[in-house]
Amino acid sequence: MAPSIDYPAPLPFSLSLSNSIPQKQATINVSVVEIIEDDAAQEHSHEDGHSSHPEESIDPLDSERQRLRNHLGLPAEQGAPAPEQPRIQPLFFIERVPDSRAVSCSLPGCTHGALQPGELRLALNPGMGGDMWFRSSSDYYHIPCFELLADFTSPTYLDRIQPLTRNTFKLRGLKPSSVFDGSYLLPGGVERLILEWKVTRGKAIDKRDGVFDERMYKLEESVYELLYRAGSRTYRPVRRPGLLDQFEFYTLSKTLAPNEFEYTGGRKEEWNLFESFIGEEDGVHDLSGMLERWERAVAIAWQHTRASSSASVSSEEEDQPALTPTAARAIRRLSAIPTPQSVE
Repeated sequence: MAPSIDYPAPLPFSLSLSNSIPQKQATINVSVVEIIEDDAAQEHSHEDGHSSHPEESIDPLDSERQRLRNHLGLPAEQGAPAPEQPRIQPLFFIERVPDSRAVSCSLPGCTHGALQPGELRLALNPGMGGDMWFRSSSDYYHIPCFELLADFTSPTYLDRIQPLTRNTFKLRGLKPSSVFDGSYLLPGGVERLILEWKVTRGKAIDKRDGVFDERMYKLEESVYELLYRAGSRTYRPVRRPGLLDQFEFYTLSKTLAPNEFEYTGGRKEEWNLFESFIGEEDGVHDLSGMLERWERAVAIAWQHTRASSSASVSSEEEDQPALTPTAARAIRRLSAIPTPQSVE
């Protein structure tokens, strides 16, 4: 089923700016357990004239993957009967750790310690050990850790990803007062990247599976212009899409516009968020890799908030290209966090 861009009932917003995004790149080392026959067993095997079985390695995370599949109401393997379906379908929320306290990663064997305030994390909600009648419980993971459990090249997992924003926090079971100051909510750039990443990967999956239907991805012209052309030199909003109120329209057309255009001193430059961060790779850590590139770029962009129009902002990271003034300005703008306007 092709992913779509939905508009939850929009809320008025205000902007809070967060430029202290951690740069720690998450990685995980998973030890491999080997089952090896003991000497007596090997000797007995040779006496019987049979060679011993080859050593087999067991992935210690297999049981955790099966536990997740059962939690989602998926069969253990193809053709097997499905378990009892959950009363509330679990979702995968990408969010920021609130400033209150650090939390532990739920992946067995995680070696990266606690998830720190301000860090991006994945919240499995409801959690595997919680009450499936409500969304009051969550399991928290480093995003690269959860990528070891969930196969995002499958629509079964991909469609459950939800960026936590001003429009989706109630779906997560949070109160407006909990997010009014920007806690939990994602920066605008992360919100736009995750949504576009889902659409891009959804198209690739549909084409791979032979079920691609272009009509499933077709948007009304005014919506397409707003989501993909806002901020560009050619963007001329004809009208506000009927599903959006004025506040959300302004947010998408200004604060969260994916393009940045500059024309000074005879020099033209146009920068695009999606082209800069969404690649063609579809590996295990595709999502976390994209978000890590974004976080590094944000750190670089804020290093020189007063860079001259002729200078590029360089990076000490070998795999992070230099940022032009236009790119740095766009990234700083997109690092703002749109929040609900009131706590009502």
